[in-house]
Amino acid sequence: MKQIVLTASLLLATLVYAQKETTLLPVLNSADYAAEPAVALLVGYGEVEKAYDGDYMYGVEISLACPALQLSAYDIRQQVSLVYQSDHGLRMTSLEFNPHLLFHLDEKVQLGVGPGFGVIMTDADESDVILGINVGASLRYDIDATYFVGAEARYQWTTDAELSKGYERSLDNYRTLIKVGMHF
Repeated sequence: MKQIVLTASLLLATLVYAQKETTLLPVLNSADYAAEPAVALLVGYGEVEKAYDGDYMYGVEISLACPALQLSAYDIRQQVSLVYQSDHGLRMTSLEFNPHLLFHLDEKVQLGVGPGFGVIMTDADESDVILGINVGASLRYDIDATYFVGAEARYQWTTDAELSKGYERSLDNYRTLIKVGMHF
């Protein structure tokens, strides 16, 4: 787990360092910053390793141009998602922050990769709040200037959750989501 997160962080740091122009906090320091907000509905499938079989999940995502870092040659898009999943008595609500470095494959298609972190509220016999870090990849197709569709896959490592009195379980999970959304 640590090797993958370290590798993703080093890749992002290398790309940032290689840029001729990097702006920290462009939301405060750049007259060129535009938030370009978007919202999307999510639906997909997720599976918790070593704990439960997979099941369907759904949620919502709000995204915008990264307000913390702006690169001259690449876009970074900050995605904030709220996803719900219920599986055999385990309910999980996950709030995640996932910045994706975007590679424009053509004028309508973007490939994104990046790390993320989140908070997961669990409820089984006991309720617990755990932390997670993840790595993911996304693909987005802009139908027109307003609407887009996309897909995303993520793997998430979590702290152990206490699902019943005195019983802790890893909720490491992976998921694949389809997105339908609109730009504002």
